[in-house]
Amino acid sequence: MQVSEKKFTIISNGKPTSKILSEKAFQRSTGVEISNTNHIIIACDGAIDNLELFKLKADYLIGDFDSISAVRLNQYQENKYTKVILDPDQNKTDTRIAIELAIEKGAQEIYILTATGGRLDHLLANILDLKIIPEHINAKIIDEYSVVEYRNKSCVFLGDVGETLSIIPLSDINELSLSGLKYPLNGINIKAGEPLICNKFIENEAKIDFKSGEILVIRAYD
Repeated sequence: MQVSEKKFTIISNGKPTSKILSEKAFQRSTGVEISNTNHIIIACDGAIDNLELFKLKADYLIGDFDSISAVRLNQYQENKYTKVILDPDQNKTDTRIAIELAIEKGAQEIYILTATGGRLDHLLANILDLKIIPEHINAKIIDEYSVVEYRNKSCVFLGDVGETLSIIPLSDINELSLSGLKYPLNGINIKAGEPLICNKFIENEAKIDFKSGEILVIRAYD
């Protein structure tokens, strides 16, 4: 592998609606194109079509292999480029298994692509899997229209004026304050299940301060 051993892109088994929009979203969120030159590529079981859509080679192919034909699996097993890893754990999604592999390999950046679309249970599981990633790792789920990040402490986001930012509380949020956004808050308690949708950057820096809780921060690009 010629790329940094610390940067990983995971290709999941979702259903992207647009290759072009996915590529644009990825570059906007990471600063680089989707390629084997920039990141180590982990393909989940069943994501071979997505892998080929972006003309990528898998450095790792991982999963329980219940979503890939025996013929195609054998092709990857014989491929000297790809390391095939069987993990039969049915209590985890293939995306979760791929995340754990990236963490084990010392990832500092993990970008998860094609994790949306398709089954709703897998979508929700993929998003919640962000919670297991250590906070020192820059981790994002990226699709054609949104970027999702998990936070359990105060944070700062950079963006363009007018850009959309939404906050989804995964738990009760204590003393939430927002600044740099069209709809600011000052020390408000928010209950889990009370999303703050479609706020807008009015400066290039948005600050999200809170005493305790867990949130998803979603950047939307219409």
